[in-house]
Amino acid sequence: MNLPVESAPNLLGAVALLAAAQMRTSVTASVGAGGALAEALVVLKDQPGATADWLGRVLGLTQPGAAHLVRRLREQGWVERRAGADARSRALHLTPEGASVATRTLHARAEALSALLAPLSAEQRLHLVDIAQTLLRHEVTDARSLAHLCRLCDRARCPQCPVHAGYLERSAAVDGVPRPGGSAD
Repeated sequence: MNLPVESAPNLLGAVALLAAAQMRTSVTASVGAGGALAEALVVLKDQPGATADWLGRVLGLTQPGAAHLVRRLREQGWVERRAGADARSRALHLTPEGASVATRTLHARAEALSALLAPLSAEQRLHLVDIAQTLLRHEVTDARSLAHLCRLCDRARCPQCPVHAGYLERSAAVDGVPRPGGSAD
């Protein structure tokens, strides 16, 4: 079946919704609750010591929403508060159980997405990697948007992250400081 190239945006939208639904179902099942808990665990796994305010901004929550989320994480025994960078802030860290649930969440996500990709040949998967790298590389505008876009990523599986590389290139272009993968031009 050869569809016209104009169907690409429509098909991409359908694939995005399918992938999001598969991911949401898997991560929700891994924590036994809504996706914000799972997302918070994965974010804190990669950003130990983050504040509730920063976590809320990354997840797109209001200040009361972030406070409620942190309270739920603490009630589950997944997160503990420690002294922060200044007297007013509190740093969030995963407990051993929280780290275990974060790992379980990433595993469930990987299984769901791998199942979605199962019908693709190795060559088609390589094409998908190239397409995804191209699309993702230019989407990040700051550190918060980087954390937001990668909030459910298993960073160990993507050691040369195109999103992070794009962020480094953009920030080098803004401040004129050469960085790996970027130029000051």
